[in-house]
Amino acid sequence: MTEVVLDAGRVAAALEVAEGTGPWYWLRELEAIDTDAIGPVELDRETAAERLELLGVPEEDAAEVLATLPSRERAPVWWWCLERDVHRLLCHIGEPDAPRGCWPSFEGNRYDAAHRCHFLHVALAVMPSTLAYFSGLGVPGEIALASMRDLARHVGIHRRVHHSTGVEAAWWMTLCLRGEIVDLGRLQYNRFTLGSCESPLWYRDEEAGERGPGFRPGDPCLGVHIPEGSPLTPDTVQASLEMAGDFFSRFFTVDQRRVATCMSWLLDEQLAEYLPEESNIVAFQRRFEIVPGFYEGDDQVLNFVFRAPADVDLSILPQRSLLERAAVAHIRAGRQWRMRTGWLDLPPPGA
Repeated sequence: MTEVVLDAGRVAAALEVAEGTGPWYWLRELEAIDTDAIGPVELDRETAAERLELLGVPEEDAAEVLATLPSRERAPVWWWCLERDVHRLLCHIGEPDAPRGCWPSFEGNRYDAAHRCHFLHVALAVMPSTLAYFSGLGVPGEIALASMRDLARHVGIHRRVHHSTGVEAAWWMTLCLRGEIVDLGRLQYNRFTLGSCESPLWYRDEEAGERGPGFRPGDPCLGVHIPEGSPLTPDTVQASLEMAGDFFSRFFTVDQRRVATCMSWLLDEQLAEYLPEESNIVAFQRRFEIVPGFYEGDDQVLNFVFRAPADVDLSILPQRSLLERAAVAHIRAGRQWRMRTGWLDLPPPGA
């Protein structure tokens, strides 16, 4: 029997992907990958189970990931996607300014388990290379593994929101798999270059130039991210910033000032109108110098506070905490939440 040669068109038909959609462009990108340069992808059930346990993926979700695990013989269409997705991540490990590429959003229950678990299969196949990259730099294994366990956090979010196995924000997880995200205590960090696709809202070029090294387009920078989890207490934040000062000075040294930036609705000064002065969020805001300008942030607040879509009926949202009540009251008053950017200098090594 003649083996069917797969291409983007045949795979799109098999996966019922409509032309012109996000998944369609994803498949076109995969088709363009030079298959001669692809090394063999090894991912059997036993190995996948060991890696899921190491990452801390809950048993219920791990079982579905294993049940949908593809192979070249059993699921050639998904294997075609798996090989190419693995390859394009491996091509950019350790390259903070490399383009993310087009990744499909197979979130929610309009997709079957094979779709929802695809990115998890990719992650399990890439995982040894990511850990090897960190190891080659001398990064302690516990930091490398903690950084990769962000995957389990996003599996947990998908479970809470959709009551099924999947990955919330797969595009974000591509940075984790490329070794760009580092978990250091309460906060996460990534390297990027000001002016690149990862840059936050920033100063105009003239003002950035006047501020000097560390602020100009082309200067090395760090992103600060706030994963959901434990309270954002001043002590845990300070400890994380001190860890970051030591970590990046040791493993990613630069010869000039390198500021750390954060772009988040948590830096919206309007929150101080609703929260007490001693709140963790207000204390976090005070650490940063805020950059002029903002992006509209209602959708971000609704997503991160309630895990709800932008068009949610506000009347159904819980009002248990001061933050939940503030989030809803502000929007009901016809006001708009804002995404603000702030920056700070990390504590020097040994601080």
